[in-house]
Amino acid sequence: MAMTIAMLAAGCTSNGSQATVTATVTAPPETSQAAPSPSPSASETTSPDESPPADQAPFPADRAPDTATASADARLSPVDLRFGVHEGFDRIVLDLVGEGAPGWRGEYVDDPTQHAAGEPVYLLGDDYLLILVRGVVESTEDGAQPFEGPRRIVPDNGGVVEEVRYGSMFDGQVEIWVGLASDEPFRVFSLEDPTRVVIDVQHHS
Repeated sequence: MAMTIAMLAAGCTSNGSQATVTATVTAPPETSQAAPSPSPSASETTSPDESPPADQAPFPADRAPDTATASADARLSPVDLRFGVHEGFDRIVLDLVGEGAPGWRGEYVDDPTQHAAGEPVYLLGDDYLLILVRGVVESTEDGAQPFEGPRRIVPDNGGVVEEVRYGSMFDGQVEIWVGLASDEPFRVFSLEDPTRVVIDVQHHS
């Protein structure tokens, strides 16, 4: 099934003050030779010799924090942020390049606040997800690649996601903020070839 990606052409600061322009693009769904762990929990890490997580809702997901540890050799640069709507769930994808496997912590938060600066993060929606993607390198480090994706996505046809923000980077991790119409079950997992972290949020089609 095709994936519809709504992206913002202009970036936005943490207070959301910048003007933005949206565009809608059609792209193919995520495919990979990578796969979930055998555990039915929300956290799924893939390897090249297994099948990818199912792209049909409902799938194993809940509202509990979802975590995975980055590999010791992880030196990854975030390069793009994408969004798509599927039947029964919304999908956010952070594309990465570099060495190693990413880690993450995804959880619902009551008061969106930047971890490094302590500044509030203003998001559309009534409920908020924070995903800290770990194992990343600062853009100023040797070998790092620049982030060239949108820093704010406001879908015009999301099922439950109302806004996605690319947040601050600190201590080997980067913030991905998600504003939602309601708190729904979610899962986070990684795929390879190319490396990416995927956040799926279920919704009623």
